[in-house]
Amino acid sequence: MSLPHQEEPRRPFSYKDAFRRLIRPLARVLSAMRVRPDSLTTTGWALAVAAAVLFALGYTKTAGAVMLFAGLFDALDGAVARESGRMSTFGAFLDSTLDRLSESAIFVGVIFFYASYSQPYEALLAGVAMMFSLMTSYTRARAEGLGFECEVGLLERAGRVVILSLFSIAGFLTVGIGLVAAGALVTTTQRILYIRRLTKIKE
Repeated sequence: MSLPHQEEPRRPFSYKDAFRRLIRPLARVLSAMRVRPDSLTTTGWALAVAAAVLFALGYTKTAGAVMLFAGLFDALDGAVARESGRMSTFGAFLDSTLDRLSESAIFVGVIFFYASYSQPYEALLAGVAMMFSLMTSYTRARAEGLGFECEVGLLERAGRVVILSLFSIAGFLTVGIGLVAAGALVTTTQRILYIRRLTKIKE
């Protein structure tokens, strides 16, 4: 007697998967043009540095738009690597390293902007946002170094980029910084508790 067929559980909706499907046609075009993923990575980093300079100079709306454009390159490098079969260990290392440099540069630019206009509390908030944004990345990297998958959490890098970019473009930079700080704090806490739970199960 055959057992009744059981459907596999559906994967929960992921904005990452949806965005990957959205940019796949562009990734295929770039792959066909033999654009190197590492070139996209470094271009995205250069644009992020440009956005950081614009933030520092007070052109926050323009900086938000450039930052959003930089985020597109950050997403395309991995997509092109998968489409062209050019995924490499160094490419992954370079991508992660320049992501941290890009994010740090953006926050340094924002902190300098607030300091220039004598807004110490806003500068402090930006520093907190920077600290916990980097911590969300560090907790995942450290967990993976210990052999644990750690993709849990409320707000990953892509979400932070979108929030800060859109709120900057809309003229609400401080609100965007506050949301990023709160989201990164929650995400860091979620990841610490998640790994704590996994390590207790193994012990």
